[in-house]
Amino acid sequence: MREEVSCDATFGYFCTKKAIIVGQVGMIPVQKRLKSGRSVTLVSVGTGGIRNNRRPFETEDPREYANRCAVQWHRVSIYPERLGDLAMKNLVPGSIVYIEGNLETKIFNDSITGLVRRVREISIRRNGRIVFLGNGGDASYQSAGAGELRGVGYY
Repeated sequence: MREEVSCDATFGYFCTKKAIIVGQVGMIPVQKRLKSGRSVTLVSVGTGGIRNNRRPFETEDPREYANRCAVQWHRVSIYPERLGDLAMKNLVPGSIVYIEGNLETKIFNDSITGLVRRVREISIRRNGRIVFLGNGGDASYQSAGAGELRGVGYY
């Protein structure tokens, strides 16, 4: 994950953190309705790969080593309704996706324990992007032609 910070010296504390990730979708996207009536689409994206400080076993295939490395899961919230509908239609578990959005922290009270919880997520709003790079492993989704997905989801 690459993180960019751009701060405006005029406002002092006003900063925007931008996250850019490429990873695989981990679950079927879920759409929820907000109290305002607008919808938000939630997706989890897993990233991971080979780490420089770890070495593969002598008899291990590089692909097996990559699968053995830890995966980090990222919560992604898609706010534009049109883009959320495209995500619902085209994203399946295993799809490869490029995500660019703002890094935000949601603070809420847990209804079960009563503790204050902080959840970090990547929020795709007006300045965010989604690019669908590849389909998942399901054969029914692989039948869609490449022309259908070309340029879809770049917002």
